[in-house]
Amino acid sequence: MPASRLFRAIGVLSIAAALSGFITATPAAASTTPPGSGGPAVSHNNEGPAGPPALLPNGRVAAPPSVPNALVPNAAAPGPAAGCVAAPYGANYYAPPFGGAKTVALTFDDGPGPSTQAIISVLRRYGVTATFFNIGQNAAARPALVRTETADGYLEGNHTWNHPNMTTLSSAAQGTQMDQATAEQESLIGWGPCAFRPPGGNYNATTLSLAQQRGMKVWLWSVDTEDWKANGSSSSSWVNRIISLAESEGGTQAHPLILMHNAPSGDPATVLALPTIIRYFASRGYTFVNLTGSTGNGYQVLTTNGGVHSFGALSYGSASGTLGSLKAVGLAVDPDTGGYWILKSNGGVANYNAPWYGSLAGHLSAGVKVTAIAASHGGYLVLTSDGAVHGFGAPTHGDAKGTLGTGAAVGLAADAATGGYWILKSNGGVANYNAPWYGSLAGQIASGAAPAIAASPQGGYFVLTSNGGVHNFGAPWYGSASGTLGSLKAVGLAVDNATGGYWILKSNGGVAGYHAPWHGSLAGQIASGAAPAIAGA
Repeated sequence: MPASRLFRAIGVLSIAAALSGFITATPAAASTTPPGSGGPAVSHNNEGPAGPPALLPNGRVAAPPSVPNALVPNAAAPGPAAGCVAAPYGANYYAPPFGGAKTVALTFDDGPGPSTQAIISVLRRYGVTATFFNIGQNAAARPALVRTETADGYLEGNHTWNHPNMTTLSSAAQGTQMDQATAEQESLIGWGPCAFRPPGGNYNATTLSLAQQRGMKVWLWSVDTEDWKANGSSSSSWVNRIISLAESEGGTQAHPLILMHNAPSGDPATVLALPTIIRYFASRGYTFVNLTGSTGNGYQVLTTNGGVHSFGALSYGSASGTLGSLKAVGLAVDPDTGGYWILKSNGGVANYNAPWYGSLAGHLSAGVKVTAIAASHGGYLVLTSDGAVHGFGAPTHGDAKGTLGTGAAVGLAADAATGGYWILKSNGGVANYNAPWYGSLAGQIASGAAPAIAASPQGGYFVLTSNGGVHNFGAPWYGSASGTLGSLKAVGLAVDNATGGYWILKSNGGVAGYHAPWHGSLAGQIASGAAPAIAGA
């Protein structure tokens, strides 16, 4: 992973910013308010204490990771480093909009903690997304929970290393708090955060500048459930109070951003209140989004002319009209920004609200084609038909080049838990690299009958066959299109991180959903074979 991926390059603070560094910014001065958000945001300096930190197995508090001098942001490389798109200056208080819909964002601070897994289970049950603002030292003590959050597609945010009041710190100390938390996240999941929440809602102009220069958008909240005041109690009175605050404050807003917790001390009342809160907003027509604006359960369909067609997902543009004689052959979504990368038939990669790290344009050997692209650990991997895996902003762990004989590599899926990946071969075989192997279809299908492979957020992978069959290996199965396609073929497969289900893309542009919401398709709008790929967003 390149050093620039971890830290957002820093420019020199302006004299004005330095002079105002310890003047607490006011919500009115920095607020970003979508039209129709409703009443003013609540007070943002009452998040409450983080409580005792999580402990390592040896009973100690995690020490902050070292930050090598080579990785420290510097003025020589202005702008956000690779990994995040440019962040605006200022604090944001409301959930991102999603088209014209009312939106709600669920956020959980101070974890991971003993309630984190239960919160994830509730989110899975209702198929909604969320954002987790982890404290660095707690993430270090509970790494498996951070990886579970990521594997399930939830957005990870920076909440500093140990939850200080940022306005009491020097500029250097504030930057260190951010960088240590980012370094810990990078070590655990392979990429750093693009969202930042100051502890207690306390920030100043220096905080805003440092976050912006690191490519992190600053987020506060518009709804405070005050769940931390329950102090570990699961009493119905606390549960009802949390529900009441969420509904009374959030129900008056078009884009509520709800603050809750999953601290090491435990938040059982939050877990018990969460289903009711979700049902309340769902019943009133709110769309659940994370802080990139993603629903976590939409999808995008790529057409060969470079078009990206969004269904229940945000659109950031496409390569339509720019390809000339080339074709678009693959699509991958960036979990850090919600943007995506389009893979072109010449090996080129076009980026949309996602960082660009390079491509294979002009570097393909004769007879070798690009066959797939997959997001992995902050960057992307490109697969070529000879079995080679090329990493751009993401680590590689080996490949199948030289092992395929007369076969070809046709699909690629990344394992979010390990950073490894699986290569799908044209005979249905699966090769694993720094990822567990659960089986394959080798010897069971005709060559070329397995066009796609997709990783499950719950571990394992799915292999799609052209007759619409979905074959699960180490992952739960929810059905398939086998026997329903007639003369059509299944050409693509995408997993819904929010539910663990999946969507099958048909050769006519149609989409079938299995334990995943259906938002529409291109059936009847394109020629057969003109939609080569689908990606969950």
